[in-house]
Amino acid sequence: MDKLVQIILIFFIIQSGFTQQDIIIVSSSVDSTEIKVGQQFKYSIKAESDNINQIVFPENFQFSPFEVADEFAIDTVFFKGKKSLNKSFKLTNFDEGSFVIKPQQILFNGKKYLTDSILIDVRTIKVDTVSKKFFDIKEIILNNEKRIPFSKYLLSFLILLLGLLAIYLLFKKFKNHKFDKSIYKTPFENAIDELVELENESFKNQEDYKLFYSKLTQIAKNYLERDIEISASESTSSQLIDKIQLLKKSKKINISDELIENFKNVLSNSDLVKFAKFSPKDGVAYDDNKFLKSFIVNTKKSIPNNIEKEKEQKRIAEMKFNQMIKKRKIKYSVVSIITLIISLTFSVIVLFGAPNISSFFILDADKKLLNKDWVTSTYTDKNLKLDSPDVLFRSNDSSLNKLTYSTKNNSLEINLITQPLNENSDPINDLINNFKERNYINVITKNEEYKTVDGDQGIKIFGSFDDNNKNEKKDYSTILFVIEKLSIKLEIIHKRQNKDLQLVTDRIINSIKFIRK
Repeated sequence: MDKLVQIILIFFIIQSGFTQQDIIIVSSSVDSTEIKVGQQFKYSIKAESDNINQIVFPENFQFSPFEVADEFAIDTVFFKGKKSLNKSFKLTNFDEGSFVIKPQQILFNGKKYLTDSILIDVRTIKVDTVSKKFFDIKEIILNNEKRIPFSKYLLSFLILLLGLLAIYLLFKKFKNHKFDKSIYKTPFENAIDELVELENESFKNQEDYKLFYSKLTQIAKNYLERDIEISASESTSSQLIDKIQLLKKSKKINISDELIENFKNVLSNSDLVKFAKFSPKDGVAYDDNKFLKSFIVNTKKSIPNNIEKEKEQKRIAEMKFNQMIKKRKIKYSVVSIITLIISLTFSVIVLFGAPNISSFFILDADKKLLNKDWVTSTYTDKNLKLDSPDVLFRSNDSSLNKLTYSTKNNSLEINLITQPLNENSDPINDLINNFKERNYINVITKNEEYKTVDGDQGIKIFGSFDDNNKNEKKDYSTILFVIEKLSIKLEIIHKRQNKDLQLVTDRIINSIKFIRK
């Protein structure tokens, strides 16, 4: 039976005009039809024929939307008398969904043969931004970032600790502050308390008596001025007695003549001690203190409407005291907050250095881009490194391997696009056609050679256009590199004739560098 099949097959080949060497079997395979986002899988193409010299693989394979992570050389295999050419790739994809590997074209004896299409399911995985590196963005670092030494952490902590200690000492001082109680006492309460303090005085010589009587008469005069409301401080003893007599006659106070006489004796003894250097007998000074206390108490009682007046005095005194406490609390709070802010500020400066405060005084958002902290990032599997105001993020368009960044006011847009190279394309025409698709008109183009700081060569295409979508005029600069059959295009678009944004563009372009490992 097997011989019969072979005879029929040979007969069919002869009738068709083919020889056995004209037969080719093309197939494709993968080692997995389901991967996680960013995971690599192996894709192989096998072309089997007795005449392998007529098999031609294309120079550029089209795997979009998959990306080529690695490409292997063509492998020639001889097995059980059969000959085949095997071509393998490592492919990956960074977007979730189901994607098809399109049929790949193989030439044999000038004729085209296609492999089968293969469906690949790409599943989402949890993104670990700390430990994993991504295909698009190799790394993101702040410009000139350095590891902070432990000594700076220690110094920063000590500054903060000193600030907290200062706040604690201020709080303790506030709590232990002794307020002058005379501020919120009535004139009568002040006079009685001061006379009670004088009872503890001791006398060793005439100077002690002089000081005692000076305090005694001053207490009496202060009380009469504040409560009776007569001018007593500048009055002599006789003048003061005369004023009290007039108050009694006018019925503003109601005290006995005996009480007035006792007060007169106290004033006389005071004058003798202060001016005649008189030293009274033992106990006289203490008796005068008692006489004065009795005079003040009875005078207080004799004042008309005394209760209402005292209430008003207490209310005013309490209000003054509360205002004083409130002011001290506010003062303590303000000083504490300022101390905390200063200590925190110096702690941060020690750790991270002085901030660029000039940006705080710049209102123009475009000018702020030049003064903010930029980032240095590495993109694509070709390790393209550049500085930018912020990191470039993957575009929402899954059909493109595109990273993008734009300012909040859309005055600046950065696009980084990688795609397989089409050798028959013209980069300038491709750019103009792409602009037309994006509804950009009146496109003006110029081009020149471009080299990175390390000498990697590319093309710079620049000029201007009118954005029909927003009715705005814009400038653009595009840097194009071709590396290993891959096109890498950096596109920067900004508002036309904006000097600040042009400086931003120049800074980005001048920072381009390929990192070679």
